[in-house]
Amino acid sequence: MANRKKTRHSITRHARSRMQERAISEIQVKLIEVFGRYTYQKGGGEIAYIPEKELQELRHAVNKLDGITIVVGKEQKIITAMHQNEKIRTTEYN
Repeated sequence: MANRKKTRHSITRHARSRMQERAISEIQVKLIEVFGRYTYQKGGGEIAYIPEKELQELRHAVNKLDGITIVVGKEQKIITAMHQNEKIRTTEYN
């Protein structure tokens, strides 16, 4: 899976309206935004989509997410990843 962007785009009112009309959820849009392949369009815009092969890889990965936990440090770096077998101790942030 290549050509990913880290930028988070805001969703316009027009886009929200079209998403509602077409039964496209915000999580679907976010997944395409994060994992999609971007191509430039005439006029300066871009389109993003997930090719079928990469979509199959994502489905496979999502199906195996249950019980996986990551630990993120103070510097916003992933420190470790693990299979979580016990309840996670958490600290609430206010």
